Amino acid sequence: MASRAWQKIPCLSSQLQLKTTLTGGQSFRWKSHGTCSDEFVGVFANIVWILKQSKSELLYRIVGELPYPVKETSAAIRFKVSEPERAPGVGGDLLYSLNYYEQLLRIYFRLDVDLEECYRQWTKCHVHFESSADQFYAVRQLDQDPVENLVSFICSQNNNIARISGLVEKICSHYGEKICDYDGTTYYNFPDVARLAPPAVEAHLRDLSFGYRAKYIQKSAEEIVSKGGLEWFRTLQRLDYKEAHRELLTLTGIGPKVADCICLMSLNHLQAIPVDTHVFQIAKHYLPQLGGKQTKSITGRLYGEIGDKFREIYGERAGWAQTVLFCADLRQFKQDEAAKEGAGCGGTKRVVELTKAKPDKKRKR
Repeated sequence: MASRAWQKIPCLSSQLQLKTTLTGGQSFRWKSHGTCSDEFVGVFANIVWILKQSKSELLYRIVGELPYPVKETSAAIRFKVSEPERAPGVGGDLLYSLNYYEQLLRIYFRLDVDLEECYRQWTKCHVHFESSADQFYAVRQLDQDPVENLVSFICSQNNNIARISGLVEKICSHYGEKICDYDGTTYYNFPDVARLAPPAVEAHLRDLSFGYRAKYIQKSAEEIVSKGGLEWFRTLQRLDYKEAHRELLTLTGIGPKVADCICLMSLNHLQAIPVDTHVFQIAKHYLPQLGGKQTKSITGRLYGEIGDKFREIYGERAGWAQTVLFCADLRQFKQDEAAKEGAGCGGTKRVVELTKAKPDKKRKR
């Protein structure tokens, strides 16, 4: 089923910037919809969405969906919402009432958080945030399915966004369920962790060019099942951040950075700081002793020192503040700003509007 009509959620564009939030390396299942469009198509919660925004609204259209997985134990841990009532939406072309889809989007984008107030507070914390966030307003921290997030960031090791996205889609197409065909593409949901746990999965993933990541995906899935499946993730949500981080490190192939990605993006531990060599460069603004040092690997001591410094400066949502700084420093967005007039869909003017413009404000943050 699908809804051809656009549905709307009140949301100021100063509170959400879709482009950077969806394509800045948090999730790997979103892409631009159409050649010259500010729309994005992607998959989460068994639904294929098309999203766009106006100055005052987040707009969505559903082009395919699967029913809420009532037979999947603890599905609410992945979907972030309880089973909805089966009630037709507008025109009877959706499985559930519009309230269900709005709830999914509100949780996914954490729309209950006043992001303008967060930016005001973070700007007071350090001059580096003030100068960086001036170009990247309204970057939201997504709240994602922990299974998909864990597997995606195993795929991210020594990889770029395009290749990570390709590997994630391979997992979905080989182990997930088909949602729909749309605009020449077949869309699949992300599989339940039990589908990835059998020993034969490793060899199959190696055949699909996952390399050493194949073992990490299969073994970690097997270990999650043995620890209690999705209920284990619920336990991690309830633990103290550092305890949850230590528990994730017990999984095969999960190092400190991937563990922090899961804590931050799926378990509501918003003080988690995923530290890689890119974040190491950002950390030089906060730890002068790092100076001109370059590193290809980060020791456990240094990893902890960088994370603790961010938490000391930015507080309980330090991981969210770091996500903004990470996006602001990503080369791809810097290249967007410097794009030649007329390139892509509208050239420099359009890209700068997406990344820098601050609607209804006389000055940028």
